[in-house]
Amino acid sequence: MNPGLELLQGSGAVEELKNIRRGIEKESLRLDSSGNLSKLPHPKGLGSALTNPFITTDFSEALVELVTPTFTNTFDCLEFLTEIHAFVYKQIEDELLWPCSMPCPISSEEDIPIGNYGSSNPGTLKTIYRKGLSHRYGSLMQTISGIHYNFSFPERFFEKIQKSLKKKEVGLKDLKNETYLSIARNFKRYEWLYFLLFGASPAICDSFIKSPDHDFEKFLSGGLYKPNATSLRMGEAGYISKVQENLNISMNSLKEYCEDLKLALTDSYAPYKKIGEFKNGERIQLNTAIIQIENEYYNTIRPKRICPQGERPISILKKEGINYLELRCVDIDPFVPIGIQRDQTDFIDMLLLFCFLEDSPPIERSEMEQIRINHNKVINQGRDPSLMLYHRDTKVRALDLASTIFDRFEEMIGNISKEMFGVNKNFWKASLRIQKEKLLDLNRTPSGKILNHMEKGKKSFKEFGLELSELHSEFFKNYKQKENETLKKAASLSFKTLSETELKDDLPFEEYLNNFLNKTT
Repeated sequence: MNPGLELLQGSGAVEELKNIRRGIEKESLRLDSSGNLSKLPHPKGLGSALTNPFITTDFSEALVELVTPTFTNTFDCLEFLTEIHAFVYKQIEDELLWPCSMPCPISSEEDIPIGNYGSSNPGTLKTIYRKGLSHRYGSLMQTISGIHYNFSFPERFFEKIQKSLKKKEVGLKDLKNETYLSIARNFKRYEWLYFLLFGASPAICDSFIKSPDHDFEKFLSGGLYKPNATSLRMGEAGYISKVQENLNISMNSLKEYCEDLKLALTDSYAPYKKIGEFKNGERIQLNTAIIQIENEYYNTIRPKRICPQGERPISILKKEGINYLELRCVDIDPFVPIGIQRDQTDFIDMLLLFCFLEDSPPIERSEMEQIRINHNKVINQGRDPSLMLYHRDTKVRALDLASTIFDRFEEMIGNISKEMFGVNKNFWKASLRIQKEKLLDLNRTPSGKILNHMEKGKKSFKEFGLELSELHSEFFKNYKQKENETLKKAASLSFKTLSETELKDDLPFEEYLNNFLNKTT
């Protein structure tokens, strides 16, 4: 038996797996009824984007972000996400939500309104941070949407593991830090499998690629694609940044992670210095560092801790430790009204537990390079049945390696099913069955389905997205809400909280910003 499974069962921690917590953050562009990016501000009915805990905006006023609380029950989490969607549709009237991760056609970057969070210092900081992003990467890149999946074990899980360890002096905080970083390292090793099975951005709009010199194929009806691509969102056409790719932020220990991240937050970068912090007397970025603040660090998985407003995540993380993992690599499934479905969340939970159970040595530079190569290959060529990937310094056919990993999943599920599901339906087993079918026919993956749908219907990327947007809108118009009053109250209360936040400001913004940035020391 896997040593990790032996530890899990011997400690009694396996009983706590049913109390795993997960939460979802999901972004979507708002469209007008013609299928163009909305030019309207964030609807008042959705509350304040700064202070509503359930509904905010990301980069743009038109990029709405829906946030669930955390749940131990997967169904409850997905149901709450459905409720937020239904509430949003009621407030946006005849507007639609774009169903894809890669954006709808946008003719000009000037058409993308940057998020406005009010006049408070925290709100001003958020707006200027986004202005900085627009100057660094361009606003178009920032309209890419996705899902963040937040995952954590219950406290009792760690307490039971701690008691069973031979090294009794291992503190609970240190155990949590190493557990989450161990999972994160292994996730980097196996993320290619997630992209293969769930990547959902193989196509983009013609307007998204400005250079005529590219390696995309073109749909006759409109749109660009790569025949075997899985998740262009996570490649060079999406969130991959050359400067960040060279950061090599280590997840071998929390100390190394924080030290490497601090360098990125404090080291000035010449091209960003050239942009400058001010233009015509107006601040246009928070600083000239490689990343302005922690959120700008684009990685597929990040160790996190809830951070009070005004504090620095890096400082809180260093002082108090990790309490959850954030997966940032989840594409929106355009065929699903809420962008994600049950078998997908179950697979993520399975994959993260598998990453916990597997040995997770430190990642050295040579292995990191192999991880990067695997990442780029599966993003661009993932559905090529002959694709070869690195695994422990050896090249292996991706589909063969996936099948071997699924055998390990079977063992894992067999040893924890009783504690996880009792006599109820075994959702993990059901999800694994669906994923195995994808390996037999890669056209069943979301990326395969998207390209097939566009080809058969002779649809452009815009037509494909708009058709699904309208279907999803109809779905939510007929959806019977349960949480409407809860969400309505949260939206209303958010304006009161916003006013209180603005009244609390007792420092000029430049002094507030200087204090905030200095909290990395």
